[in-house]
Amino acid sequence: MRKRVLIIGGIVVVALVIVILTVVNARPKGEEVEVQKVTKGEIAPTVTTDGLITAKDTVNISSQVMGEITAIPFKEGDYVKKGDVLVQIDPSTYQRDVASAKAGLDVARVADQQAEVTLRQRERDWKRAKDMFAQKIYSTQQRDDALLAYDQAKLGADQARAQVAEALAYYQKAQDNLSKCTMLSPIDGVVTAVNAKVGETAMMGTMNIQGTVILTVSDLSQIITEVMVDEADFPRLKMGQKAVITVDALGGKQYDGKVIEIGASAQAGSAGVQTNIRQFKVKVLITNPDQNLRPGITARVKLIADRRVGVLTVPIGAIRTEEKEGNQIFYVFTADKGKVKRKDVTVGLSDDQNTEITSGLKEGDQVITGPYRILRSLHEGDAVRVKPPSTEKKGAGESGSKSGGQ
Repeated sequence: MRKRVLIIGGIVVVALVIVILTVVNARPKGEEVEVQKVTKGEIAPTVTTDGLITAKDTVNISSQVMGEITAIPFKEGDYVKKGDVLVQIDPSTYQRDVASAKAGLDVARVADQQAEVTLRQRERDWKRAKDMFAQKIYSTQQRDDALLAYDQAKLGADQARAQVAEALAYYQKAQDNLSKCTMLSPIDGVVTAVNAKVGETAMMGTMNIQGTVILTVSDLSQIITEVMVDEADFPRLKMGQKAVITVDALGGKQYDGKVIEIGASAQAGSAGVQTNIRQFKVKVLITNPDQNLRPGITARVKLIADRRVGVLTVPIGAIRTEEKEGNQIFYVFTADKGKVKRKDVTVGLSDDQNTEITSGLKEGDQVITGPYRILRSLHEGDAVRVKPPSTEKKGAGESGSKSGGQ
């Protein structure tokens, strides 16, 4: 009986072992990983920043003389042509200055004519004195007195001419001040700001104090946006670089643009940016402006640093790196027949999602992209299971870095 029990027990144990082995062998081997096939696509790294819409040519009309504003013929939004009268300052004081300077000039010219008459007379006296001295009729004293009178007359004539030049300069200055009472538009454009009213006193600027900006005229045929780009992104900038300008105030409308000016030196970071960050001012010309764009509107500017089409790309998160003998090595893990394989690669451009692969992979390779907790601990030869692809599409995005705005 006991022997029979032992036999039955042995059979049960063997059966349990077979069941356990069957379950273990049936269980999938390795960690489940996400993969993505290497495909050809587009890499377009960008620099994104904020700025203000403004006219390429903007002129602030300030008074160069002090006086009461008697007329501002145009209001904000009006179109003006070059040469139109924009501001009139009361000219009465400056008209009197012109009359006074003209009178002073006339007096100086009369004095100059008198000095010339005297000079010619003293020259004749000197010549006669020399002849008389040669005939021994005049004494040496008489000859010398005639010479002294002639020299004094020449000095008097020189002084009179200098006084005429001085009086003419005062007269021209008075005329110039009078002409500045009437301020003309230097360009064709639109009055984009009026900062003064008729009856107010316009203040002229000095070396340390800015004069009254009465109004602003802008040429809206060329619209630009000025942005500040962080120094880290400066190497990505170049003249003529394409840009996309998005204006949220116009419902997110987009405009094309290109870089027309890059600051020659870095400036302190603008408000809201760390004080140790240096920035470069960049001007972007909007190549397809319309009537909706107005100076002062904020805009988001995306500078397209570079673009490559038809290159092999993989997600940035799949790229691993290590340092070997002082060199930085880039590599990825691929899934091949349930095993992990490491492949060293050479990388090119990167945007905010993908990296260009210039060597080390071929189209169709299955690159392991995650999960990160598994990816960071994988090794060559590890067993893995490929996670079935999701039916939900992932959106593709662009670009790189975000620079501080104005």
